[in-house]
Amino acid sequence: MHTEMPDIVDTMWFARKDLGLRYPRAAAHRLAQKGELVRLKQGLYIRADRAQDLYVRGQAANRLYGPSYVSFAWALRFYRLIPEDVPHLTSATFKKGKTKRFDTPIGSFFYHDVPQAAYPLSLTFAEDGKRRFLIASPEKALCDELYLKPPLRALKDIPALLFDDMRLDEADFFALDQKLLRSLTGAYRSTTLRTFARFLEKENDRCRGNIEKPS
Repeated sequence: MHTEMPDIVDTMWFARKDLGLRYPRAAAHRLAQKGELVRLKQGLYIRADRAQDLYVRGQAANRLYGPSYVSFAWALRFYRLIPEDVPHLTSATFKKGKTKRFDTPIGSFFYHDVPQAAYPLSLTFAEDGKRRFLIASPEKALCDELYLKPPLRALKDIPALLFDDMRLDEADFFALDQKLLRSLTGAYRSTTLRTFARFLEKENDRCRGNIEKPS
C-alpha cells in the first residue's frame, strides 16, 4: 500500500475496492499514528516522507482549500525573486470574504482573496517531472502581493516598496515581462496597483527614450 500511496491522500483513496479495507478512515488514522501520514485537515493527509518537498507542499495548498492557486510571497520566493524564506505557504482565492488559515504539523497555509476578474489570469503549473501544482506566474504573484499592500498613491513610493521593503532585485524585476505586468494591473481596481501601473509606464517611456536617443 505504501509504495502506491499518492503524496496527498484522502480517505476516499483508502475506500478503493482493490485495497480491501473494511474501515478506510481507521486505516488512514493508523498510518498517521505510525508517522507515515501527516493530517492536514479532516480526511486529507500528506505523506510524511514527502512533506518537505516544495512541489508536494504546493499540491497540498491546492487541495486544502479551493479553488485556489499558490501566489503572493511564497510564490515570489519560489521564483527566487525575494531573498528571504517565507515560512507560510500563501495562496489566492476569490469571493471567500476573509483570509483563511490552516495550521498543520508541516506549517501554516494562508488563503487571501483577489478580485474575481484578476483570479484566472496568468496561471501556470510548476512541475518537476513527477509532480505539479497550480501557481501564479512571477508577474501575477507580484501583482497579487501588491494588492495586499496598503494604498500607495505617490510614484516615489513604488521603488521603495519593491526594492527596499520587499527586497526585489532590480535586475530580476526588470527581467520580468513588463507588458504582462502592465496588462495585469487593471484587473485589481486597487490604488497601489494603479500607482504601480503608472510606475511601469514611466519606466517603459524612459527605456524607449533611451533606445530612441541618437548615438
